[in-house]
Amino acid sequence: MQYGNRLEGLKLKSMLIEGDNLIAMQSLLADFEGKIDVMPIDPPYNTAIDYTGYKDSGFADGWTEFMRTRLEIAYKLLSEHGVMFIDIDENEFCSLYLLCSEIFGARNVMSMVWKKTNPRFDKNRVEKPLEAGIRRTHEFIVVCFKDKANTSLNHVMQPVWDESKYVDRLQPLETIIDDMGTNSSAKDELEDIFGERNLFQTPKPVKMIKELIRAASNKQSVVMDFFAGSGTTGHAVMELNREDDGHRKFILITNDENNICKSITLPRLQKIGELYGCDEDLQFKSII
Repeated sequence: MQYGNRLEGLKLKSMLIEGDNLIAMQSLLADFEGKIDVMPIDPPYNTAIDYTGYKDSGFADGWTEFMRTRLEIAYKLLSEHGVMFIDIDENEFCSLYLLCSEIFGARNVMSMVWKKTNPRFDKNRVEKPLEAGIRRTHEFIVVCFKDKANTSLNHVMQPVWDESKYVDRLQPLETIIDDMGTNSSAKDELEDIFGERNLFQTPKPVKMIKELIRAASNKQSVVMDFFAGSGTTGHAVMELNREDDGHRKFILITNDENNICKSITLPRLQKIGELYGCDEDLQFKSII
């Protein structure tokens, strides 16, 4: 393996890897091929916008080829019944869907919609009236199965009507994700941890990532996110383990553009780990 020695010494614990995700994924193949059950990822959208934490532009060989090299390795890393959830907006949705169909097979790919703003319910769980007009309130999630025909998803916590109010209960995962957090609530989560709201401009809510992981994992699963950003996936894994007494492990990979890894991702995982009593179960490795 060309890059195998770059991650030498890592044991089967949850880990955060700082560095180029392509190099890291190639290194992980030797030990983790066919062993990852869930991959919730949030890749660059190729919008040519420079966000706090990363630049959403500058792909030398084009965005599609940038994604292809990583998704081809991800396919090998996924287990027999593994599932990948890829968050994306309209800008590259069609390109991504076609690319995933090519790599995973058209019958193993589907799409979902996440309502990222203006949730259906207010903070008191009261349904809000619909607004008029057209607003950009959603993003897509491309779902890729290693073997969709032989993979069953678990039920997830979703709001259902119970006599006089909506309550969360285990239900089949719906293709329209509503009331599982918004971009704004994800910023609130970062503010609760760091005392500052705009450290990262495009975080995903813990609840949504947690429920996607719940849908496609068991209590012993290994979860990987190779576009780890602010560390939401690791946070979600620890929270889900706390809820169901699970022993899932996560592998997060992020670069250190604008010092995001050491200033946000690592401290977040350490703080949540300490809160949930699993702070010793985290390895950090830099391959820069």
